[in-house]
Amino acid sequence: MAMASSDGGAEAHAWRELTGERPFLMRLARMQLSSPADAEDAVQEALLAGAAGWSGYQRTSSVRSWLAGILRFKIIDAIRSRRAQTHRFESVSEEEMAFNLDALFTAEDAWHPAVLVDSVCGSVMLERRQLLDLVEICMNRLPEQTAQLFLMREYLGMELPEIEQTCTISSGNLRVLLYRARMRLRDCAVRGWGELN
Repeated sequence: MAMASSDGGAEAHAWRELTGERPFLMRLARMQLSSPADAEDAVQEALLAGAAGWSGYQRTSSVRSWLAGILRFKIIDAIRSRRAQTHRFESVSEEEMAFNLDALFTAEDAWHPAVLVDSVCGSVMLERRQLLDLVEICMNRLPEQTAQLFLMREYLGMELPEIEQTCTISSGNLRVLLYRARMRLRDCAVRGWGELN
């Protein structure tokens, strides 16, 4: 049955806009949740929450960012509910720990995703979308375990002890893997943005 009212058309448009972000949300959820079913559930819950809260969506951020924020809490809930499940991460070799990534970059030139959200100018939003797409490509180049740990810390905002306990990884290995992820993402994003040859 077709929707006759203008509100029905607006609802259909909103749902199309929300579900258009589903592939991105699924990639994000699959990176964090080992079960495809859990990832699907988290994304569906995020989309339904987005649909329920659509009238309150202020458009101060992109639909993708807004939905990713909703999904963040769904993923955290799923991770905490399966805490009894054991995850094993490989230890970082001494050779890898000895490699000095600091020599490649300066502290003032560090990449930080929080700087991506401060204005809604059309050209700035387009530039940010392109940068976020580039960061997503770079995330896909990280080893799966490293990407998962990085997202737990930087995207989900989990504290280091909680990640260590959830993933049964030592504090030292976790810090090295997070540092390595930040440096690889920074290098990939800077190269992809065309600032290095």
